[in-house]
Amino acid sequence: MQEHEQVDELDPAQRADQASKQILRRLLGTIEANVEGARQNRDSEYLHDLRVATRRTRSALSQIKGVFPEATVTDFKARFAWLQQVTGPVRDLDVYLLDFPTLRQRLPTSLQPDLEPLYQLLLAQHAEAQQQLALDLASPRFEQLLDDWRAFLDAPVDLARAPAEAPPTQAALPIKQVADQRIRTLLRRVRAEGQAISEASPPEDLHELRKSGKKLRYLMEFFQSLYAKQRMREQIKQTKRLLDNLGRFQDTAVQARHLRETADASGGEARLPAATLLAMGALIGQLLQDQARARDGFAEVFAGFDSAKNATRFKALLAADPTPRRKRARKR
Repeated sequence: MQEHEQVDELDPAQRADQASKQILRRLLGTIEANVEGARQNRDSEYLHDLRVATRRTRSALSQIKGVFPEATVTDFKARFAWLQQVTGPVRDLDVYLLDFPTLRQRLPTSLQPDLEPLYQLLLAQHAEAQQQLALDLASPRFEQLLDDWRAFLDAPVDLARAPAEAPPTQAALPIKQVADQRIRTLLRRVRAEGQAISEASPPEDLHELRKSGKKLRYLMEFFQSLYAKQRMREQIKQTKRLLDNLGRFQDTAVQARHLRETADASGGEARLPAATLLAMGALIGQLLQDQARARDGFAEVFAGFDSAKNATRFKALLAADPTPRRKRARKR
């Protein structure tokens, strides 16, 4: 396992394409460091770190715009989307199994043993999904993806595109200029999406806001070395508060939906006892209550993010120059 929140030390005047490759090269190292552990299922954290690095890679390709050739971006976004897709089933079941003891304890003591058949079903599903994941992570398709991505990242920036292609519009701009622009753009999007949410908004609107909030957080983490350290940490922390609320809303909805789908499918080969289905129903009720509490708390959490005070902090963050000013040479 490898820490996936390392800080890339960037030069504010560095070319945007060079700085972006530096960020992406480090994320590739995280993917490569966790492949074998995920393939062999040594620990769930290997797959978690691999998926986080993959998700951040896709976010960087989508959000650091105008830096790489569009055809290259489109190609690799699709290929990393495939990697995110094939690693999803095992990760979902990992989370479910890790949470299962806590979920079981939420039921009355008399009902807790009735969930055991569900637990055994999840273990069997995990084993099957892990077998498929091991094949995918050893496949020529995956190996080719890593080889092609490494070759692109290691190529000099002037050789990263075909001669006939026009140069990307922001490739040679200072990375600080690009970072300021992209963070401001995502910040406006998060505020607009959050302000549009009312009590009547469907869950899909909160899910879209969560995705936008994650993109903003990733950008701030990618570029945090370009800004005043403490100010950036405060803004990342504030954004995480919003994401925590949205995450609780989404995660409880996913768990409740999975329980309902499992119950609906229990008439097949993996038939569950009636007592287990009743216990699952009680658990679904509790999860839906958790989701409602998270939804009720959203307005207050978003108000903190959207406050004038937080807007002032963002403005100060993006306006500040963290680079030490050079002393003027004394005239002799």
